[in-house]
Amino acid sequence: MYDKLSKLFYKLNTHDYNAEYEKRITGYGSYKTNLTIKGFRKGKVTNEETELFYVNTPSLMNLNNEILLNSSKIKSLVHILPDFVVKPYFHKLIINEAQSNNEIEGVKSTKKELGEALKELEKSEPKNKKFIGLMKTYLHIEQIYPFEKLEDFRELYDDLVAEEINSDQQPDGKLFRKEYVEINDGNTTTLIGVIGEEEIALELNKLITFLEAKEQPELYKYLVAHYFYEYIHPFYDGNGRTGRLLVGSYLERYLEKYSAITFSYTINKNKSVYYKFLEEIPNPTNKGEMTYYLIEMLKLLATGQAGIIDDLEINLLKLEKIKKNIENNRKLSEEAKNMLYIQVAINVFVDEKMNFKFQDLIQLSTISRYKIEKSMNELQSAGLVMLKNKNPKSFIVCDSCIEELISN
Repeated sequence: MYDKLSKLFYKLNTHDYNAEYEKRITGYGSYKTNLTIKGFRKGKVTNEETELFYVNTPSLMNLNNEILLNSSKIKSLVHILPDFVVKPYFHKLIINEAQSNNEIEGVKSTKKELGEALKELEKSEPKNKKFIGLMKTYLHIEQIYPFEKLEDFRELYDDLVAEEINSDQQPDGKLFRKEYVEINDGNTTTLIGVIGEEEIALELNKLITFLEAKEQPELYKYLVAHYFYEYIHPFYDGNGRTGRLLVGSYLERYLEKYSAITFSYTINKNKSVYYKFLEEIPNPTNKGEMTYYLIEMLKLLATGQAGIIDDLEINLLKLEKIKKNIENNRKLSEEAKNMLYIQVAINVFVDEKMNFKFQDLIQLSTISRYKIEKSMNELQSAGLVMLKNKNPKSFIVCDSCIEELISN
């Protein structure tokens, strides 16, 4: 059994423990990172420096393969989604992710606020609404390019979180913080960030070099980078959110945006596991080994992917049944059938209580405004949709309609 070094420290004598460490860090399956950290124990930084490394164990390799297969499956499932569902479905995932990222950091937000910010971004001249920077960054995650210079880290901070952070917590250096920062859980200090802007810049440059390294397996590399960024803690506030999106941007390029965007959502459901393994790495008895951390992070990523796959598979089966039942309805015109299918499909994949504004229906369908109006009147007369608001006009699909279309 492959035990943690921090556990073996208490099970083995000093000679055997050191021998096991040497075996791991110099073995054929070992990857050194050239990233060093100072130990951390009982709320204090130690003078001992260790290099971060990991061993590519069978468990790690199996998880890596599982994630690649999951990603391929997600791409295939998204490919067979109706075109009009793809965008709102991704928006749902963005809102879940952003809300989870905020919850992890104790930032107050609601899904309604985040959804409103997302809608504002669709306008030609969006107003400066709360969380608009956050949602814009998530929406365009594929436009976050590889980090090549120090300014890239500051740019992500400015785009993602700067507008939500108090003025007294903004960076006071050229790019980063100048002074001391720590994380405290209310009882004990769990992390002390690298001290001094020059030292922060030095460590972030090492991180850039590491991210450019070709010899490191991609998934492992991104998750090591995630930890090292958290260890540096370049800002007074916003490190967690920027760090998780940093790794998300690399995952988006290597896998796809659906796997990448669920990273924080899954972490939020497993916060205790996440923090436990982050805090174990700098323990001096762990000697910089990241194998167990990588295993747990990959498990979280695979869990998030499995959630998306289940969601897509179940809802695609529902949609197949719904489509057949709508097609078999001889009382409705073809245009009305099409309008009902669009609305019910979005109800299934995005939100059961979705309120469809008339303008939304124009954007979602390919028929004329006149035919949409005629179709919606037909659906109302059939008792399948209800008029929710008169000005601006909006509709909601009747609960009984969705239930009947799925159950018949």
